[in-house]
Amino acid sequence: MKKFILLITTFIILFPMVLVLLLSIFSYYRYPLLFPEKFTLEFWNNTVLGNSRFYISVLSSVFIGVLNGILATLVGIMAARAFTKYKFFGDRFIKIISSLPLFIPSIALFMGVHLMMIKLHLINSFTGVILAHMLVSVPYATNIFISFFKGINPDIENVAKTMGCSKARIYSKILLPLLAPGIYLSFSIGFLISFSEYFSTVLIGGGKVQTLSLLLYPYINSGDTVNAAGLGVIFILVNISVFFTADLLSRKKNKIDNYLFE
Repeated sequence: MKKFILLITTFIILFPMVLVLLLSIFSYYRYPLLFPEKFTLEFWNNTVLGNSRFYISVLSSVFIGVLNGILATLVGIMAARAFTKYKFFGDRFIKIISSLPLFIPSIALFMGVHLMMIKLHLINSFTGVILAHMLVSVPYATNIFISFFKGINPDIENVAKTMGCSKARIYSKILLPLLAPGIYLSFSIGFLISFSEYFSTVLIGGGKVQTLSLLLYPYINSGDTVNAAGLGVIFILVNISVFFTADLLSRKKNKIDNYLFE
């Protein structure tokens, strides 16, 4: 029974991906056909290889995604460190407030962000788009690192201080190696959120910041299944690659032998 459920779950997950791949190389698919017909490489020849907008969109998406992943991870580490190491008035309230972007509907959230970006003169800019993406990514990163910091025995730091380690050495040789799986996870989540984000990108970027999601949406809206499916394949490949890379890195054992005095 468990194997049957696992098989059904695998089919439900993989079938849409396989169908998107088939739609990117076949131009005709109508009910009641099980699989598409009329093989074509029109999308790969025109929309990808012969389209400069595609390369600009991919580079912009990767650039914004990498920056968002790095910045969200850094902010998440600092916020989680403050929440777990120090007790101060209103810390629980601040923690709840910092998580609100995860629960507020995106339309309401980013309409407010849009007005704020106008006042800060960050509208239609990469900076504004990255800040908007960070608003959603940072709460994920913070909660990830809160869990990791809570799992680190505070006596490790105390022993290191007793043996003469500086704060910089404690961070570089003790905390960062122990946080490494969380860093990979936080970065990958931040990257994937940014890479797939459409609404905040078009609202804050104003169409001037071109990303792959902005290139994909018009094809979906117009019913152009071949081009939409082709870009969908690229989305799937990027997402799977980032996810499995982060998973592989997080599974590697951290070599922390003699880390105190190397």
